[in-house]
Amino acid sequence: MERLMIQIPEKKSKLIKSLLKELGAIIETDSFKLAAELNNMVKPGKKPSMDEITEEVRAVRAKSK
Repeated sequence: MERLMIQIPEKKSKLIKSLLKELGAIIETDSFKLAAELNNMVKPGKKPSMDEITEEVRAVRAKSK
């Protein structure tokens, strides 16, 4: 199952939530629970710099051409 976080305008919130529930979506309103879950997914250790990330992305894109 995928997790999707969306911002809904206050005036449309009730309608959108009811439509999503009809489609089988699970609505979580506890943002602290989500934040804790996301923090638990971060692995300890050295974090790559933005330059390292950019270099890796360019290398992967170059291989796929």
